[in-house]
Amino acid sequence: MTHGSFFVRKGEKTGKAAAKRLGRRRRESRARREAEWFYKILGGRVPDEDNASPEVWSAAAQIETWLKAVPAFHRGALLLRYTRREWPRAIVREFGGLSSLVIRLECALHPATGKTNEELEKASVERIEKAIAARGGRTAALAAEAAGSKATSMHPQDEDPPLPAGVDIERLEYRADRHVKLAVRALGKVRGDAPCVVPRAKPRADKSATAVTQQPSSSSVCLATPAVEAPSSSVHLAASVTESSPATGGETEDEDAPSSRKVRTWH
Repeated sequence: MTHGSFFVRKGEKTGKAAAKRLGRRRRESRARREAEWFYKILGGRVPDEDNASPEVWSAAAQIETWLKAVPAFHRGALLLRYTRREWPRAIVREFGGLSSLVIRLECALHPATGKTNEELEKASVERIEKAIAARGGRTAALAAEAAGSKATSMHPQDEDPPLPAGVDIERLEYRADRHVKLAVRALGKVRGDAPCVVPRAKPRADKSATAVTQQPSSSSVCLATPAVEAPSSSVHLAASVTESSPATGGETEDEDAPSSRKVRTWH
């Protein structure tokens, strides 16, 4: 084999690999946009034909077909990522659009028999908030000590507040982000190289659609039911999905109480 043919073949392989990566990125970009539109705008369901344009109905039906072809835990991850929720401001500042998924994953680390979904998620929110506050307090103390301006009146127990047991903020964020990436990749594989089906003109959400945040008649919420819509004076704590929890599967794939606290809706 001559050096010339070697470099030609090497160049061909490099070009094919680059084209493959570009194609995957294109598929995943379209899949991400379609999932966001389906869950955020349409509430995660295909609208009635009488209440939507043919273009919107056709796009929603196609996306739903693709979503049904991916594993349930991937659908759950996409639903949690792109469905609008209300969470405490500190959690939204920390995790942004991953907040709902982070809470679900942390909640799964602390199962308790006999507790309702609302109680489990309330406890999870409290643990995460304490972990965020503890980390902030410890960081501030270290900064003050480094600057030589540490307050002498600070109580010893406030100087280095311990993190709540079992709460690893960085790990939770990493796992949530990974779940979303794997879900988008799975959807991208299913949809293939088809053009993006999201209508160019942003449609209104179907008012007759049953959104995933619709309040059920029962005050207790189970993991397999839609989320409870919190009253105006309460923090929205239920982030349940209609699919299997992403916290219980999907990481072995190939790489890739209610209170009056202020809340923020992540869009």
